[in-house]
Amino acid sequence: MSGALRSRYLEALGVPEFLYAEEKSEDIDAQKITTLCLVIETQNSCSFFQTGKYQDFLLKMLAAIGLQQQDVNLISINADDLSRTLGQYNAKTVLLMSKDLKPSSEQHFIAHHPSKILVDEQLKRETWEVLKKMKACLK
Repeated sequence: MSGALRSRYLEALGVPEFLYAEEKSEDIDAQKITTLCLVIETQNSCSFFQTGKYQDFLLKMLAAIGLQQQDVNLISINADDLSRTLGQYNAKTVLLMSKDLKPSSEQHFIAHHPSKILVDEQLKRETWEVLKKMKACLK
């Protein structure tokens, strides 16, 4: 029902409109989880969710650009759930750590997963360059 039609009905019934004012829906961004950095991986056996060397290495990588653990949200998803997941967060930057995930914004960065970097040292330089771009975006 349009606002004008509603007002006419309330007036015809003699009901002051202010008594039945519609509640404004909350700001959609207020319902989102706010974070400086959202780190997303696709589900795998070497997840950085598990406490251990992969998580430790990831947190060290992020600390190198000035992010602390409380500034970061780590999540593991199916590749098909990326857009739905991004809709739940208000993240200043997003670090995608899977070849299955595609960046869709200037604040989205793609880097190698810690499990791959620890196996192939040559991936460190490329990942460091991505992290430096992320740091510039965080300023």
